[in-house]
Amino acid sequence: MNDNGAQAATIGVIGDVHLFWDDEDVAFFNRGDYDLLLFTGDLAGYTQLRGLRVARSLGKLRVPAICIPGNHDGLHALQLGSEIAPRAHRLRNAFCQGQDRRCRSLDRALGEVELLGYSRRRIEPAGVPLNLVVGRPHSIGGKRLACLRYLEKEYGVDSMDASIARLQALIDECDDAPILFLAHNGPSGLGERADSIWGCDFRKKEEDWGDRDLEEAVQYANGNGRKVLATVAGHMHRRTKKGRRRPGQLDKNGTLYVNAAEVPRHRKVFGQTERHHVKLTVTRDAATAEEVWV
Repeated sequence: MNDNGAQAATIGVIGDVHLFWDDEDVAFFNRGDYDLLLFTGDLAGYTQLRGLRVARSLGKLRVPAICIPGNHDGLHALQLGSEIAPRAHRLRNAFCQGQDRRCRSLDRALGEVELLGYSRRRIEPAGVPLNLVVGRPHSIGGKRLACLRYLEKEYGVDSMDASIARLQALIDECDDAPILFLAHNGPSGLGERADSIWGCDFRKKEEDWGDRDLEEAVQYANGNGRKVLATVAGHMHRRTKKGRRRPGQLDKNGTLYVNAAEVPRHRKVFGQTERHHVKLTVTRDAATAEEVWV
């Protein structure tokens, strides 16, 4: 119950891990009172071997947990570079070989933690009915779809329009319970500055770096009478390249948007390691978010 007496679920949102995860993180969440954990992806850095070690550690969690793969998950360094660098885009189909195998290895390493993309789950954490809609996996943001050959093979998605249609179909599967979106990168439409919640900070021109298919999905849900409580994501690190800070959350048209990508999510304070996550409190009618360092 929340302070108003409404049934409430408490969800821990862990932003881009990038190897900053250890046994103390596992112990904290295992002894805590979270009903569900959501991971926005990017468990790995630039090598899959170390990412698998993180995944095996996540597999020790005794709390129900769901993870969407980010652009560092299931990709090796050359593939990631070919997706990011414009001059290397012509090489990305060659470097994507084996991504399906690498993603299966990641899925096995996670154990009971569900690795999902383009999925809908009907869940009831703490008795609160929710439709959890998991968005496009491996997003790098911007206007282009990353890992296109893999998306086409695994999900039948070969374009932005196809991704929009896939997400709309998931929304059509939802019942009348409110919707919670989990994504790696957040939606477009929330700002064009480098320090906007999902703005681009690594190009000369500041621009919106959110995902259009996710923005369209939220609009589609709202336009069809669905209640979208929150959209949680990461990818665009909270501290920009020039040291500015993005907002960790904002509200637009009654939907809460949360960027949980505090990177690194471990910090030293007086010689002690503190660990970051976001506490998301959800009822049938609303969602609130609180940043937590422990």
